[in-house]
Amino acid sequence: MTVTSAVAIDGRGALGRDVAVVGTVSAAHFWSHFYQFTLPVLYPRIQQEYGVSFAEIGLVMSVFYACSGLAQTGAGFVVDRIGPARVLTGGLALLIVGMTMIALAPAFWMLYPAAALAGLGNSVFHPADYSIMNRRVAARRVGRAFAVHNLSGMIGYAAAPAALVGLAGSMPWHRSVLLAAAGGCVVLLLLLARQHLLSGDEAEAAPQPSRPAQIVSPLAALRHPAVLVCFGFFFLMAVPTVGLAGFLMTALGRLFATPAATVAMALSVNLMGGALGVMAGGILADRTAHHERIVAIAVAVAAGVFLSIGFGGFGAVALAAFLVVAGFCNGIAAPSRDMLVRSAAAASGGTGKIFGFAYSGFDLGSAAAPPLLGFLVDHGHEAWVLPTMSLSLVLVILTALGLRHKGVV
Repeated sequence: MTVTSAVAIDGRGALGRDVAVVGTVSAAHFWSHFYQFTLPVLYPRIQQEYGVSFAEIGLVMSVFYACSGLAQTGAGFVVDRIGPARVLTGGLALLIVGMTMIALAPAFWMLYPAAALAGLGNSVFHPADYSIMNRRVAARRVGRAFAVHNLSGMIGYAAAPAALVGLAGSMPWHRSVLLAAAGGCVVLLLLLARQHLLSGDEAEAAPQPSRPAQIVSPLAALRHPAVLVCFGFFFLMAVPTVGLAGFLMTALGRLFATPAATVAMALSVNLMGGALGVMAGGILADRTAHHERIVAIAVAVAAGVFLSIGFGGFGAVALAAFLVVAGFCNGIAAPSRDMLVRSAAAASGGTGKIFGFAYSGFDLGSAAAPPLLGFLVDHGHEAWVLPTMSLSLVLVILTALGLRHKGVV
């Protein structure tokens, strides 16, 4: 065998390993996002059965996100201690058990502890998934690996309403949730079968950026300026995400009498634009070292789009076009955003704990944003909803550029 053919075979083997690793963690990530939308899709059926308010039902998801966000940093420490593959498997198992408890709960109050358990399980995905990909995927393909991982979450969000609305129409909602839990069990078995594939640590797979870590204390690593900036980055990114999902329809309806069906259609194409943007962003992330520039430019365009929508009434086609652009730009930014966190983890001397702490910002931001945007709507200030979303993205740009200022990227 010639040297050239041997190298070619090794290259194909490495690619096959990368595909298997990314496919496995992305399959688990799909169910993390699917389960996040499971209860919101079923809110009307749950409210009808238990006779509770929508505020009480919404609090169930608040418990879920609070537990997920607060536990992510701790999950990162566990990832660094016992390995990400074991933690990911245990987290998905906890999430499935929590969803099963929700399905079998004989009383409404039992949804709260079940949601807390599910939130604890959900807390492991970012620190475990990114640690696995950082260790096991070839450095030249990390950006595209992050893109596929992001895309799997988007597909999970999109799949939950389509699947659960159809199932809930033909069976009790409890059974629909049980079927969703059974779907997660298939991926759980896959994780168990691929522990060796996910738990390896090959030096040639994904070398860290060549910057010596100068921080020894684990807690000190969380106080590193780059890590704090990444936390703020994700906290701020939650505002437009929550705003689009929960408040855009109400704000545009009050401001411009935009029909709910028009907004719903525009939000669907926004998700499609995001999926396309993520894949394009993965290619860009692998071809440049200036990830902060990609994030800044893409997010600036999205901020301009939201501001424009807030100051003018648009028809169905125009609104859909604007939101496609915003979704595409946010999608492009996502892989480069993840690469910035990877650089911050290398600069601070941490891995799992840094991914966990940084991404906990999004869950905590998701818990903090609804009261702020809800206050604006409740007090007749719906005109400020979209400008607030734009302002949060402007601050995101500053955080991304701040990483360059700190010498991290």
